[in-house]
Amino acid sequence: MKKAVILAAAALVLLLGGLWWLNQPLQMEHPSVQLLAAAEGLDESVIEASLDTEGRTLSVQHTLRLKNRTGQALDAAVLRTWPNAFQSLETTPCSDQDYPGGFSTGALTMAHAQVDGQTALHRYLDEGKTLLSIPVSGGWQPDAWVEITLRYTVTPPRAAYRFGVWDGVWAFGNAFAVPAVWEDGAFRADEYVPVGDPFVSGCMNYDVTVTVPGGYRCAASGYAEADGSAYHFVSPAVRDFALVISDRFETAQAKQDGVLITAFGLNQAQAKDMLRYARKALKIYSDRYGAYPYQSYSVAAVPFAHEGMEYPQLSMIGAALTERRLEYAIAHETAHQWWYAAVGSDGWDQPWQDEALCEFSLLEYAEAVYGAGERSDLEYSRAESAMRVTVPAGVAAGSPLGDFADMEEYVLLAYHRGLACLCALDRTIPGGLDGFLRDYYQAYAFRRATRTDFEQLLTQSTGEDLIPLMRDYLDTHILN
Repeated sequence: MKKAVILAAAALVLLLGGLWWLNQPLQMEHPSVQLLAAAEGLDESVIEASLDTEGRTLSVQHTLRLKNRTGQALDAAVLRTWPNAFQSLETTPCSDQDYPGGFSTGALTMAHAQVDGQTALHRYLDEGKTLLSIPVSGGWQPDAWVEITLRYTVTPPRAAYRFGVWDGVWAFGNAFAVPAVWEDGAFRADEYVPVGDPFVSGCMNYDVTVTVPGGYRCAASGYAEADGSAYHFVSPAVRDFALVISDRFETAQAKQDGVLITAFGLNQAQAKDMLRYARKALKIYSDRYGAYPYQSYSVAAVPFAHEGMEYPQLSMIGAALTERRLEYAIAHETAHQWWYAAVGSDGWDQPWQDEALCEFSLLEYAEAVYGAGERSDLEYSRAESAMRVTVPAGVAAGSPLGDFADMEEYVLLAYHRGLACLCALDRTIPGGLDGFLRDYYQAYAFRRATRTDFEQLLTQSTGEDLIPLMRDYLDTHILN
């Protein structure tokens, strides 16, 4: 009897020990050799931010270490300060549906700027105040480094958007200052238009500490355990850093092929569904295109009218989506981890180059999960149907963002006619498009691929000149 009691007690200890182990947070793997190599020599962005929910502000201390990679001497560094587009109705990218309570202002208010320890008098170069010039005393020579220290406040609008606060969820997409891209002898000055994602950026190494009120959880472009109310993220070789913060979040977490995946839902059931779909998508795309390049991936529910919005290691997902719409939104946004986060492209001049690729990846996801019939149905509803719609003369699938009249026209063309182009390529190439997409990912991970890069690699990979076929789909339009 005594022996039986001892054995029972030992079994209970083992059971409780097992339950304790199961309840421990999962740990991230070390960065891969590929990721460490990509991070070598990149510009650096070190951010300390603190959220004040009562004052509706994020206070930011931001240090940027930047190298002059233009090949010529400059007299200033130029940054994009996207939140300032939300200062007025004339410049905001939001539509009426994004302001459920009416128009609300947002901004990035600069308090102080220094360059290499000396105060710098910054100035804006555009009406929307999204292009900030910071002079470099004595000039900024080619290949030289500067250290820019900024102190600013980010105020999100009361908006159901990728940048805004609504229904207890704080979304900080494109909220921090980032270096403007130098191209063709000048810094790019793309406008924050209401259509698409007009952000073009290179990879940087981010080190971010975010302090939040008690009870709040923080999803981000990276993963960190909370130390009290502070989260510390180290995110090498990412194009941007975004946050979603809420005291409503419930989380679910798992590992997939060594990647730590965390779902932030508005209830536990939603978090579990989001986690399940994210795991499937990550595995399917890793198997087809090449391993996911980062250590972590998060999906976070955001109460906006859109299906999703991609950031490196983080996808914002429409909180009201359910069942198949939720699954396919997560599958599309997860594909952006390959076609945007890893392989960059020009979201202004060639938006089809990531959006159509993500739609094509979605077809492959649908086939892997539900079979060829589901893929065929999805292709018909998205690609083939789009080819039957007459659109205004002068706009095509390969048009830049500024040419699209609205989001409906943009999705019809860049997403769905762009998808039709990729489906045509898939049927033309022996063995399909996957071999080329593996080559494309391997060749341009952590870089930015132009359309010419895409076309030249396609010719090299397939041994065929398929550029005329691409032009037929991307550059022609149906006359009215």
